[in-house]
Amino acid sequence: MDPRAHDRPIRLDVDRLAVPGVIGVRARASLSFGGALHVALGSDAGFPEFQQLDDWKSDLSLVDARALAPQLRAEAGILLPEERLAEIEALDREMAALDVPPLSDPRELDALSLSRRARLHALDAAQRRVLEARGAPFWVAGYTRHSDTLWAHRIGGSAPFQAWVSRHDTECRAVEAAGEPPGWMGRARFFDLCRTLWADRALRALTGGAVSEPGLLFGRRCSARWDCGEMVEDEIARAGLDAAAAMAAGAEEVTLPLHGPARRARMRAFEMQVWSIHPLDAPSEGPWPTRPIEVPAEDVWVPVEG
Repeated sequence: MDPRAHDRPIRLDVDRLAVPGVIGVRARASLSFGGALHVALGSDAGFPEFQQLDDWKSDLSLVDARALAPQLRAEAGILLPEERLAEIEALDREMAALDVPPLSDPRELDALSLSRRARLHALDAAQRRVLEARGAPFWVAGYTRHSDTLWAHRIGGSAPFQAWVSRHDTECRAVEAAGEPPGWMGRARFFDLCRTLWADRALRALTGGAVSEPGLLFGRRCSARWDCGEMVEDEIARAGLDAAAAMAAGAEEVTLPLHGPARRARMRAFEMQVWSIHPLDAPSEGPWPTRPIEVPAEDVWVPVEG
């Protein structure tokens, strides 16, 4: 990912750094399973987020709509944000030619510009039925607080599968494998970071990086039709791009606009046990339908004053 790839350095007009599709300090109100503030990088970073994942008892269907054939998108009623933007711009040009004020709503334009930067899009029930009938690939991911189970299923395509993991087992494995914290971070904060990150790391490991916790939270916000707020183009957004570039280059410490210095912490790899059926449907006696999957090591940047 090239942090400078976007045509304009636009950020959310909020009190945290959030450059959609590039970099974002996670919204504190949406942190799940822990409270450790940290920085997300990449195509799912910097978007508005929904309620904490540990409040969920549901799932969401997500698709890479741009990978679908145009005919299939049309059949499913999926309109890409850039397609809708083109329609609005064409209508505004017609209004201008008639010397009439534009009909476009700035809030809709902001929402479409934001969605255009998103990699995955949420599906409604009718769209999902069409894709299922055509065997087109999409993801279903969710969490339920009642059974403390996280799941990610790949529906359709050449290699469909279903996968569930236990929160308590997976979180414990992440903490046990964590090792010692970096010298600048206390043990309590470091292990809280491990607990906060386990679901995002598990989702990405289950889906080959296709689904992340921030991407899932943004998809849920869009499907619930919550307001995503305004976006601005300013020096803070440009400084966010510079910070993302420094992180991608391996910097140990960067200065984040709105947050100050952030330092890198190493999250070690761990192995999680994955169920191919829901754990409550497993036989009372073995063999249990589980398999191990390794969650790879990764670096995460944490605001020093977080």
